Amino acid sequence: MKTSYTVCGICEQACGLKVTAENNTVIKIEPDKDNTFSWRDYCIKGAKSHLALNHPKRITKPMKRVGDRYVETSYEEAISDISSRLNNIIDNHGANAIGSYTGNPNGFNFGSALFQAMFLDAIGTESRFWVGSVDQNALHVVSENLYGNPWVSLQADIDYCDYFLLIGTNPQISGMCWIGYAPDGWKRILARKDAGAELVVVDPRTTECAAKASQHVAPLPETDWALLLAMIKIIFDNNWDKAPRQHLNDLATLKSHAQQSDLNMLSQRCDVPLETIHSLAETFAKAPRAMAIGRTGVSQGRNGVLALWLVQALNLITNRVEQEGGVYYAVGVLDLLAAGDKLFPKSEAVSRVRGNKNVAGSHSLAELPDEITTPGEGQVRALIMNSGNPVVSGPDGDKLDAALSQLECFVVIDQFQRESHRHADWLIPGDHFLERTDINPLLQSLSPAPRAQLSRAAVELPEGMRYEWEFLRDLAIAMNKPFVMGKQWLNPIVKATMKLAEWTGNKNHGFSPLWLSRVLIKSGGVFKWKDISNAQHGVGDVHARPTFGALFTKLSTDDGKVNIAPPLFLETLSERLKEPAEDTATFPLQLIGRRRMKMMNSWSVETSMSDMKEKEMSGGTIEINITDGEKLGIIDGQMVTVSSATNRLQAKAKLSKDIRSGVAVMEHGWGYRTFDPKTGEGSYNGGVNRNILVSNTDLDPLSRVPRLNGTRVSVLGVMNV
Repeated sequence: MKTSYTVCGICEQACGLKVTAENNTVIKIEPDKDNTFSWRDYCIKGAKSHLALNHPKRITKPMKRVGDRYVETSYEEAISDISSRLNNIIDNHGANAIGSYTGNPNGFNFGSALFQAMFLDAIGTESRFWVGSVDQNALHVVSENLYGNPWVSLQADIDYCDYFLLIGTNPQISGMCWIGYAPDGWKRILARKDAGAELVVVDPRTTECAAKASQHVAPLPETDWALLLAMIKIIFDNNWDKAPRQHLNDLATLKSHAQQSDLNMLSQRCDVPLETIHSLAETFAKAPRAMAIGRTGVSQGRNGVLALWLVQALNLITNRVEQEGGVYYAVGVLDLLAAGDKLFPKSEAVSRVRGNKNVAGSHSLAELPDEITTPGEGQVRALIMNSGNPVVSGPDGDKLDAALSQLECFVVIDQFQRESHRHADWLIPGDHFLERTDINPLLQSLSPAPRAQLSRAAVELPEGMRYEWEFLRDLAIAMNKPFVMGKQWLNPIVKATMKLAEWTGNKNHGFSPLWLSRVLIKSGGVFKWKDISNAQHGVGDVHARPTFGALFTKLSTDDGKVNIAPPLFLETLSERLKEPAEDTATFPLQLIGRRRMKMMNSWSVETSMSDMKEKEMSGGTIEINITDGEKLGIIDGQMVTVSSATNRLQAKAKLSKDIRSGVAVMEHGWGYRTFDPKTGEGSYNGGVNRNILVSNTDLDPLSRVPRLNGTRVSVLGVMNV
């Protein structure tokens, strides 16, 4: 028996795990209750994560396409073929003809994420696409415009807050995390509520969190900006603002725009009574300590940037930033602002077809199909897809799937061959967090208090398999590209360390992510590597009180102040204020999503959702309000056709009191297959892919995030079609 202590690699909460293995097989996963920081958010996703290790469909050797099947081969053959094909494309069409897409799991695999960025830098491509463009781009756009850096993420001082305003978030299911995290955050919020704090949840649906709130406000989707602007106007009109003016630019401009707005129009736009908005504004402004939090539900609509900007503005004008019980910038094991600039330098790259500047270094997934199919200089002809399933997780998956089939070279790095990988030329094995000894200083720097923990491998890699970072390193070296800092002369040194690792039998003796992590952590100066190495359960104290004020000393703006009223945001706001309400005649409902505790987007279906009966019951239901059902002639349990301007699908109707009128709810992440590459057979994972209804051109104009929350749909009984 072998017992290992590690952290879960599925979400930001990074729960401490106690893993028991025998004969290189995990037999049990438990929460590590001795973990100094996090284990109470432990869930079934982590508990069943080991089922991926020996899954019959798992890819453990490089596999090349032969006809409509795949055959196992060696890394040497894979790297030789891929490097030759990529170099040929670069020689003939330029570096930007090589594209990449990185999915959610890549963000929790420090080695793979870092070495993929280094690989792309080495070949010189700017054709980079990522999963953040379907859920988190709005935050990066707001942070860059307000604070001068896209990586600013403010953490919540939960235990001292008296008034929580939670907008578009459901932490009982998703955890109190989103580009940052708060261990056991939801239960701590409830504890504050029990102690007398107010908990207000803003969501079109009566979520699990809304059901436990002091107050639930249900606006129409994509109208949070109107609610927030009305609150800000009321606060200014009544002189309830307490803005730290010495840290803010253009406060008067924001105030002028807010005070010129029409409260009745804003109330009608979000469909929230004006008296309710006035009460929210007054209680928030007058609460001793308060915070407003906007998360994924806000970000995934056409007004995500506007709403998240106004969330930040509300906190700033009421002096809730860098204050006890509010939100603050946490300096953890790394100062993410300094480290982020070094590891991910700012890029001004503009997409070829639509002419949009990238966000946080990557272009929007919505633009990828056109970049593949539109001829011309810089056309994406090859793609490396690392741990992603964008045909399902992104908009208009049918269009993307068709585009992927046209690639000259398509390389996938993943544990499984999923729906998005049907046309791959090469399948490269993806490693599992239970097989890695590493540390993710970037994610751990998002902690609300300094913490660090070394993840220790519970089992070894399958025989002959390489880590994802090894493959990316070896591919760059084979292509003769400058893998480290653009310096060709460093390649021989990297090769020498590879020989050392081979000679010692320890992969980390070479040029490895773990070695780089040590350098980064040493530069942070918070913890000693020796202390981290000796602490089985991690170092750091979740209850350590923050030192407030760091954000205002680290701003990257020209004058070191917060740009509270960016001209681009004001321009977009003016457009929204002038535009008429959307025509609802053809598509009377707005589609929003929901999450399920047992599933992390679409990539844990093979493990945590291993019960086929449960899969069959999931993801194939559309929930609408009972009143809307009566208007549309829909009966509970009836099969219906759900249509948008982009596509249509069939689902089972569920009539409910938990969703407001004018809104429909479908779960995200269903409706795809996991293939056995050796046989070509695919097992259906249940439900339908609701994202095929979402356009890849109808986007937030500022973040290029598609309307995963807000797309207009119609629902008709099948016999009425």
